[in-house]
Amino acid sequence: MKEITEQNPEIIPLVSDVVLKMYFEDSGNRPQLRQFLKATLNLADDDLLDIAVLNSELLRDQADDKGLTIDLLLKSKSGDFIHLEMQRKIHNFFKSRTQIYNARIAGGQLKIGEDYCKVKRAISLIITEEKMFDDGDEYHEKIMMRRENGQIFTDMQEINILDLSKVNKEKFELDPKYLWARLLKVTTKEELNLIAEASEEMEQAAEKLKDLSKNEKAWARKISRENAEFAQRLHEQGVRDEGKEEGRIEGKEEGRIEGKEEGRIEGKEEGRIEGKEEGRIEGKEEGRDERDLEIAKSMLADDLPLMTISKHTNLSVEELEELKKNN
Repeated sequence: MKEITEQNPEIIPLVSDVVLKMYFEDSGNRPQLRQFLKATLNLADDDLLDIAVLNSELLRDQADDKGLTIDLLLKSKSGDFIHLEMQRKIHNFFKSRTQIYNARIAGGQLKIGEDYCKVKRAISLIITEEKMFDDGDEYHEKIMMRRENGQIFTDMQEINILDLSKVNKEKFELDPKYLWARLLKVTTKEELNLIAEASEEMEQAAEKLKDLSKNEKAWARKISRENAEFAQRLHEQGVRDEGKEEGRIEGKEEGRIEGKEEGRIEGKEEGRIEGKEEGRIEGKEEGRDERDLEIAKSMLADDLPLMTISKHTNLSVEELEELKKNN
């Protein structure tokens, strides 16, 4: 029986994108997918009767286009496209990324010579645990293209933000949208049972989540995803540290320690801003090697490709093959 911790809770949290994908892609959970979309996007029942799950890799207009992959791409009975995305953290360029994805879904429908009237709506629903907008307490916002006077210019593109950080857990509401927002981040059976008592629909949704929480494959995917994200953060930190190391070597002693003079001027931007903390830089290599080994072992246990593991660590494919053999 697995130990219950903050990292390994009773209920597998849907805020992990791979878990959310498993939950809603399951054909047996199609009623729950329809209920969720109806609650959050206010879509009509008739339009959700025949919801289809599509390939989540967006088609490229040209061979050299940047490939775009989203969590879930759905199509309603009327032909509208629904882009469902879990984004726990909001990075600097996420707003631009969301707009580009939505535009690609809208514009990618047309083939050469087709009429624009055939284009269906592109609706994005972004779920996040971090505030995208600091003003206001509303946990759901709809963004559309409008004229300066506030009138809607077109409803063909729509972006919805479901901000779980703004969900007030101190009070309990019976609004289906609020209940689903609570369900997405629930981690204990006690809270899940409370949500299940609200309605028959939420009881069924809760039971499906309990079933998924017993699925070892779902837990493995969640852990593998978290390991990959940690490896990516580690890789990015390594790049930043290398930039600071370059600034430290090329700069003077004072610049290396205090981030001043030539070390601050010639160093990389990250090193300049954060300063050249000598202990942090000098200790990074040993710490990074140990963390790389730990991450590599975990990712090898999940049978991830060696090239993928090598990309996110400082270990070569040959070293990984030797590590795999020894373990």
